[in-house]
Amino acid sequence: MYKSYVVIVLIVLGIFIYMWQQNTAIRLAYKVSNLELEYDKINSENDSLRLKINSILALEKMDKIAKEKNFSKPNENSIIYID
Repeated sequence: MYKSYVVIVLIVLGIFIYMWQQNTAIRLAYKVSNLELEYDKINSENDSLRLKINSILALEKMDKIAKEKNFSKPNENSIIYID
């Protein structure tokens, strides 16, 4: 009779461990999925910001805007370098 209780307890314990493992795997897969979505979103934002920066900093565009607004080139003495 004692052996049958031990077997039942071991079976229940095995089922509990299996269910815990499955639950943990599902939770981790869900977290990984969310992190992948967040990574893709941030990567897309990063690409968009890089394009925006490149378009703003394009020398040709800056030169064109400066000419349109009649900007003049500064004198050598009026340039201040900041480190």
